[in-house]
Amino acid sequence: MITSILGRGNPAAGPAGRSTAMRKTRATLGALSAAAAIAVTGGTVALASTGGAAAANHVPRCREGGLVTGLYGYEHDNYDGRGQGGFILTLTNKGGTPCYLYGYPGLGLEDASHHVVPSHTHWGSTYFAHDPGRHRVVLSPGETASASVAFVYTGRHKAHATYLEVTPPNAYDHAVIEIPDNVGQISTNDLYVTAMARHTPWKGSGASCC
Repeated sequence: MITSILGRGNPAAGPAGRSTAMRKTRATLGALSAAAAIAVTGGTVALASTGGAAAANHVPRCREGGLVTGLYGYEHDNYDGRGQGGFILTLTNKGGTPCYLYGYPGLGLEDASHHVVPSHTHWGSTYFAHDPGRHRVVLSPGETASASVAFVYTGRHKAHATYLEVTPPNAYDHAVIEIPDNVGQISTNDLYVTAMARHTPWKGSGASCC
């Protein structure tokens, strides 16, 4: 079960848009899988196609309470002698009406006791995916947008993160989800993330996660 906690902070126009004051909500991996309708095809995480493009300019932005947050498809590689790890981050519209996302999610780390671990989020390309840049993604009910999240997992100094905080673009509240498969030995406290998009390339690594 994924445990989600919503907290209120500053908008995620910057990576620091989060707070430690939280209220608990819950979402399950089964609910995420049913809502996201994710299929891995040809090295790409394929997400549900949109409809009603003509009305795209009239839909509201996606709000925190109307989204389900998930991590999918752990991948790893070596770059400059350091191990790089990452996931596909997904945001799924669980509401009954369309909404849109625009830009980059805010990220943060927490330890096993839900204490905030200092971190810094870098917006742009990751080790695994090219950054598509900010663009409007309209989600009909049940549809999903995604982004590539990456980090360095080797080194002497480790963040010992157990949970990932995720704030939707231009939002106040954040969800807190457990990092799957105990992949929490993040050595540099740096997180890398691409802009939210309808399709995010996934290279895979032969490892399973969630």
